[in-house]
Amino acid sequence: MTLKAAWAELRSAERALGDMQSATSFEIFEEEWRDFLNCLEKVWNKTERGCQQFQNKFQPWQGQFTRDRKKDQLLKYLKQARDADNHSIQEVTEIKPGSRTMNFANGKGGYIKEMRIVNGEVVHFEGDPMIVTDHPPTVVALKVKNSGKWYNPPREHLGQSLKSIHPVEIATKGLTYYTKYVEEAEAKFFSSNR
Repeated sequence: MTLKAAWAELRSAERALGDMQSATSFEIFEEEWRDFLNCLEKVWNKTERGCQQFQNKFQPWQGQFTRDRKKDQLLKYLKQARDADNHSIQEVTEIKPGSRTMNFANGKGGYIKEMRIVNGEVVHFEGDPMIVTDHPPTVVALKVKNSGKWYNPPREHLGQSLKSIHPVEIATKGLTYYTKYVEEAEAKFFSSNR
């Protein structure tokens, strides 16, 4: 046995991530996100199956990764989102509407003498300088429920804060982790058998 099947799933996950990044519609994006979640779980399972011949050594070695999957916000979320997608009718992503923020140019605050907004547009403004920022609509991961327990989108991974709850950021970090997992398993259990 080898880890050929696990590597194939990693390539499929990488393809799904690329397709998420280039998706031209939310429907395609969401479909690729679901594919990605399934591929990652298959990476885990196929690595285990590929290492069955080393079971007595593999299981203790795998323990650190098993703990990560239970404790790390991102890894736990990836598994639970996959399970929610496969075993329920929950949505795992949504489009967060765009928004506009207005802040004073001076970070300490300012003064507004008069401001009129019509249909979401500022038509008249008198006061201290403002910075207006438009935030386009974006896709976000949703909290999911499995076995009566809620799992929020991750805010950190391996002690590092995430910049967003955008599925592409979550997927990128997850792919890096699972690639390292397969690389280490291959080095530990197959490098001396070549």
